[in-house]
Amino acid sequence: MKDMKKLIITLAAFLLVWGGWYICFPYFMVWMEGSSFFTALPDFLPVQYELPRDLFNYMASFLLKFFAYPAAGAAVQAAVPVFVAICVWLIVKRFFKDSDGLFWLSFLAVPAVVYLQLTDITLVKVCVMLTIVTAVTLAVLIITGFAGISARLPKCLKFKWLNYAVPALSVVLSIYLLHAGPLTRQHEAIARLAYMGEHEDWDGILKSVSRQDALSNGFMRRYVLLALSETDRLPDFAFRYGLSGADDFVIRQQDGPLAMKFNILFYRALGLQNPVIYYAYQQSLQSSPGLSFDAMRTLADAYIGLKDHDLAARYVDILDRSSFNRKWVRDRKEKLEAIRGAEPEYQMTGSRFIFKDFYNDITALVARYPENKKYADYLLCALLADKNAGMFMNVFTQAAGHHYPDTRTMPVLYQEAMCLIATRDPQVLDRFPVNGTVWKRFADFTEMMSKGQTGQAKRKYADTYWAYVY
Repeated sequence: MKDMKKLIITLAAFLLVWGGWYICFPYFMVWMEGSSFFTALPDFLPVQYELPRDLFNYMASFLLKFFAYPAAGAAVQAAVPVFVAICVWLIVKRFFKDSDGLFWLSFLAVPAVVYLQLTDITLVKVCVMLTIVTAVTLAVLIITGFAGISARLPKCLKFKWLNYAVPALSVVLSIYLLHAGPLTRQHEAIARLAYMGEHEDWDGILKSVSRQDALSNGFMRRYVLLALSETDRLPDFAFRYGLSGADDFVIRQQDGPLAMKFNILFYRALGLQNPVIYYAYQQSLQSSPGLSFDAMRTLADAYIGLKDHDLAARYVDILDRSSFNRKWVRDRKEKLEAIRGAEPEYQMTGSRFIFKDFYNDITALVARYPENKKYADYLLCALLADKNAGMFMNVFTQAAGHHYPDTRTMPVLYQEAMCLIATRDPQVLDRFPVNGTVWKRFADFTEMMSKGQTGQAKRKYADTYWAYVY
């Protein structure tokens, strides 16, 4: 087999695997970069890493910085199995006579390498594997250079068609693993939601997550509810996407990096910088180097929001030394200039609002900021999810004066709740009248329920508060 053909096959394998990574995991690779941190600054190296013990962590962090751009990250990922294949081919050439017929042997390891990559999002194991493969290859080249080892394989292993069939099958299997392997498309979907949340593309989140996805996946449900809140549609569609309680708004039972990222976005949307800083530090500690690009960018933005110029400038300066953060740094330097000389606005008293107890904390926020509609909607929706009609009416009566002086603008969800409350207290409709269309739908729903058509009624009005209550 001619060298040009080998080169073409190898290049084709690289491009196909590159395409697999780029198509299947563009956002997850960006997330991988955010969860790592690399800098050549001498102040950080001895603090972050203890060499040679942490050599592989350092190598992995260096590679992950390229993942800031999906195309570059996919190139790194595709280069790994191709590099292994080249090393195996060099070994085969040294060990066997008439090695041209054995080119296919070099591709046998490609699917295994791709599988390893899919199970190692920190790239530490990948770097260990690359180091071992490189060391073995160099050792074989040196030893065979002196010893002149030469072996033969049976002719049945030298069929020319194997040089084409095995590489093709290896690449197909690798792409299949990318599509259906241990790193699932669900990871990519959540990473994509995190990316859109970071860039405040709330409409994009609502378009990309179906009702069924929200009902079956807690992460997706929380992102949709956050997007509804940020687009002022939470009290219209909360129950369409499976709201079942206060725990659907913020993640309290998980402490993984994806959970930390969501909580950062949630508290940032509420304008609460203290918990943003808290979760950013937690997110940073969970990363392999003990620091992460995403956490440092979050901290810089949080301190800019608090008008702490000096502290924000330190993080921006560190990130300025990373070639893949230059555009982000330019944007933040303009914001830094705007707060130069300003007095920091730290919250010195009161609760830090990390929602240890959702109701107590959100109630405190509503009491402190009664004009904030977002806080009021979170509390009202949580009370409806817990079917606490009495407390809902108490809170809504106070909130209506600030947010719904004209009851005709009352959100659909609250009107649906009023319909249910009116079955026990008809006078509530004198204070908070509901739209005629909503009342007709409720009358139809109750009629179907009274006829024993429960399943049909809940399917017909699946996204209403009534279907949730019954």
